[in-house]
Amino acid sequence: MVFPDPRQSEWQDAEGLQGPLPDGVNLGKRRGAAVTPVWRLLVLVVAAALPFAAGGADDFLAPARDAGRLLAAIEAERPSFTPPAGVTGISVPHHLVAADLVARGFWAASAGHYSRIIVISPDHFHAVKGAFATTRGSLHTVFGKLASDRAGVNALLEYPGLFEALTDIDHEHGVMALAPFIAHFFPDAEVLPVLASINATPADWRAAAEHLKRLLGPETLIVQSTDYSHYLPLGEAVLRDQESLAMIAAKDPRNVPPLLQPSHMDSKAAQFVQMALQSEVYHSHPVVLANRNSAEYDSGTNRTTSYVVTAWLGDPQVASVFDYPDQTRVFFGGDVLAGRYLLPALHDPKAWSAIAEAIDAAAKGKPLLVNLEGVILGGPVTGLGADEHLMLMEDAAPVLSRFRTQAASLANNHANDLGEVGRAESSRLLSSIDIASLEHGVVGDFGSFRVVAINFIRGRLTGERIADPDDLEWVCKLAAAPPLIAFVHWGTEYTDRASAEESAIADRLTACGASLVVGAHPHRASPSIAPLAGGRGQMVYSLGNLLFDQSAPRGSGALMELRVFKQGTIAVRLVPIPNLFEVGRDALGK
Repeated sequence: MVFPDPRQSEWQDAEGLQGPLPDGVNLGKRRGAAVTPVWRLLVLVVAAALPFAAGGADDFLAPARDAGRLLAAIEAERPSFTPPAGVTGISVPHHLVAADLVARGFWAASAGHYSRIIVISPDHFHAVKGAFATTRGSLHTVFGKLASDRAGVNALLEYPGLFEALTDIDHEHGVMALAPFIAHFFPDAEVLPVLASINATPADWRAAAEHLKRLLGPETLIVQSTDYSHYLPLGEAVLRDQESLAMIAAKDPRNVPPLLQPSHMDSKAAQFVQMALQSEVYHSHPVVLANRNSAEYDSGTNRTTSYVVTAWLGDPQVASVFDYPDQTRVFFGGDVLAGRYLLPALHDPKAWSAIAEAIDAAAKGKPLLVNLEGVILGGPVTGLGADEHLMLMEDAAPVLSRFRTQAASLANNHANDLGEVGRAESSRLLSSIDIASLEHGVVGDFGSFRVVAINFIRGRLTGERIADPDDLEWVCKLAAAPPLIAFVHWGTEYTDRASAEESAIADRLTACGASLVVGAHPHRASPSIAPLAGGRGQMVYSLGNLLFDQSAPRGSGALMELRVFKQGTIAVRLVPIPNLFEVGRDALGK
């Protein structure tokens, strides 16, 4: 969780945002307290000198009247893939300097058919007297008029203590900057704008979400209009963005209230309501499609604004189709043992095809980093039992290559089962098929991110290749530029949640600079991603099995998608996969 810095005073500017008090100004009021007209005038005068606030609503909306510019942004973001159906929500910026990212969000939802679009926006110019407001007026855009969702508006106005009616919202760029995109992509939809006051409380957010639930259906799209970190130097903005991305990955709206506004985002209310509705009604999962800073649009690096684009879908596998050239994308997988009782399926074309297709559905051809749970040799070894963790190259190579394996961790309790000779042979054979070996304590550089593999589980001949949970200072001394991923072998078999011991290890690794701690060994996949240190780090306790000869419920698996953005932030999500041992076994029986 992130808690406000007690040294920060808060103020409200012409956009209805909060931030550090400008030098020399002391309002003497905290958020939620009434601001006197004299002080409000002073605030507006100060804010008028700030970027993005000087010209008022008209400057923000000038690009929204430029059809050519908007169409160029939309065409530039036309995806190379076929957008999936089933998107229930998107989060997009409302600063049209990032019109391309707005278009990216709407393209993500473009395969859907929506009769109702709910737009949740901050109330930038203090038009809302209470907590939330809406309007019965239609929205006029450069691409035509959008009809008002009168039924939805009337339903909300049944609660006058929470929602009020505005005559129009033509001034509000949180809605009107997005209206042309709605008109272009979904011209027949009726629009229900919801403006959130800066003074709305978490209790108000929860109440609004409960009332909006009654309006949701299969043809409803929830559009969250949000710009993220505001007014910060680029370096600090990147840190705040990472905390916001960790909160989104955790999918829990209870993580929103402690965030800072606008250091993290300009509308915590919109973020909370979106997350509550997506998790509690649609049971949808987020996939972050972009994280970019205004510095990339030549705004300078001293006072910046950040942008995050998110799509929400019910099926995490379907979301794997989203692929963009401005980011690196890989998947991490759990335990792989391409031998033993899996061999009948691996040797049967029909069964092997079923296994490969299951991975293709989840990873969509992107590279994998896996935990290799055993030893690879070029030929059989006499005297070994049938249960040994041995893989022959003729069996392992087709599997690892077909899975597009980029790296395999040997930092586990079985990589040394045949001693140093077996371990060295495994590494040599992996290298022969262009797969990097991740050795215990050694940093692997993958261009846009680094990985350090760490083993905490003792094996037969592990020797010194095991970490002491109470002595991890050596991780702090690693020469590894961020983001650094700790790929750990730890935990208790057949568990899917971290114990206090693993949580403590993850905290220590985060303190030493790990952006993400992802685990293997327990054979069962974790259901969620946990934020660490206020979102500076994240933990996936276990990915379970990728390809291992254990049936459900004893074994389960998930892939973890890692997206690395140009500014060095990462977005993480889990993609459950079927039990591939059972997939192959079932195909053999047909």
